[in-house]
Amino acid sequence: MVQIMVQMMFKPGLRTVLLLAACAALLSACAANNRPLQLITGAGQVYPAQALEQGIEGAVTVRYDVNVAGEVVAAEVIRSEPAGVFDEAALQAVRSWRFNPPVRDGVKQPARDLQSTLTFKLGETDAYDNY
Repeated sequence: MVQIMVQMMFKPGLRTVLLLAACAALLSACAANNRPLQLITGAGQVYPAQALEQGIEGAVTVRYDVNVAGEVVAAEVIRSEPAGVFDEAALQAVRSWRFNPPVRDGVKQPARDLQSTLTFKLGETDAYDNY
């Protein structure tokens, strides 16, 4: 339909038709390309008040999957130091993440067995807070 409208407006020559055909081919090729998993949004971890008050630092490694809708599913703590202190904060943060799922041969795919380590360190702030 776009091509018909362009033809009616411009009465294109051969070069214009070839250019439109090349653009259409390029756009269809882009749609079929493979794409890796891409994080698009999500909350950062919230430092637990009790750990903050007690000056406790630590890290939590979470294993999770991403479904074809880009949602985190089956999130579980696989390692935490100190154990249990930051687990729930880490799980809440990871569950808030949203992704563009990976695409293989033009078809969205789930991503399985991903791991992320969230670090809880006192005194660290977002470097961009003042911008």
